[in-house]
Amino acid sequence: MTNPPCVRLEKAIDRMVRGLAAPLQLADLADVTHYSPWHLAHRFQSEYGDSPQAFLWQLRLEVAASLLQWSPHLSIGQVADLVGFSSPATFSRAFSRSFGFTPSDLRAGRAVAICWIANNLGAMSYRPGLTIAGTDVDRVWSWDEVEACINLEEWPAERMAYQRAVGDYGFHLEQLLVDFQEQCQAIDIKANYWFGLVWSDPATTPAERRRYDAAVAIPRHLKLPRHIGEYQRPAGRWAVFSHLGLSADIGPRWRDLMLVWLPYSGWMLDPQRPRVECYHDGRYDLCLPLLPGRSIQDRLPEILPELLKLVTTAVNDK
Repeated sequence: MTNPPCVRLEKAIDRMVRGLAAPLQLADLADVTHYSPWHLAHRFQSEYGDSPQAFLWQLRLEVAASLLQWSPHLSIGQVADLVGFSSPATFSRAFSRSFGFTPSDLRAGRAVAICWIANNLGAMSYRPGLTIAGTDVDRVWSWDEVEACINLEEWPAERMAYQRAVGDYGFHLEQLLVDFQEQCQAIDIKANYWFGLVWSDPATTPAERRRYDAAVAIPRHLKLPRHIGEYQRPAGRWAVFSHLGLSADIGPRWRDLMLVWLPYSGWMLDPQRPRVECYHDGRYDLCLPLLPGRSIQDRLPEILPELLKLVTTAVNDK
């Protein structure tokens, strides 16, 4: 594994994620890092090759692209509002300058946007391990198969310790969890549940900007060493996809959850909470942080034609 990123600078990025729609100032970010604004700007530029303001601007656009991809019921104006743009027109101009195509191109699935997503996903994201590649396990699941494995759960707030990696997602992150477990053992943290916190959408975030945490729940008053990060996971609703399978099939199962289930579930992702991988008892759960999507009344225009087809088929069969 590469050297972990600076915990204090990563706190500034965590603050950005929690305040995507807020008018964050440099002083707000400096406050959580315990740097002066000048020192934060200097360290941030040196570490990431960008100013905090420019990084936040691009982060908002990447999250917006993710919402456009996975929450088709949201209008472009709603997406703009969720990530802190003052108007759809301002958002559309910024989006086009950054990505070379419009939000409408992405929403409509035009070739330029599809190619951009494919390039972002790269060679590892959502890919199967070598032991299952090309086998039946690697197939795309149906809606019914995915839905049968999902429970909606309310999780309480929880304090977590983590070790972060910045870079592409893939099976190499298993070593991050192993290394983190050894660090936890050294400070007497034991657990039956271990977590991977997926902060970036590989469909819309370049590999070099992706963030992933190996994490564990910890007691409220446990004192952590400085090199281990701390995250206060807020309470909320989660879609929990439970699966007894090999770690080699986790990529295809994320693919099924994101491509097959989420866009048609009526829910939307909470952009301020991470997606979660939970490892326990020889199995894994893939967990999506949810916000209310559309009510059944909102979805009736789409659902009614399908219901009418079913009714017509049933009548004709009789």
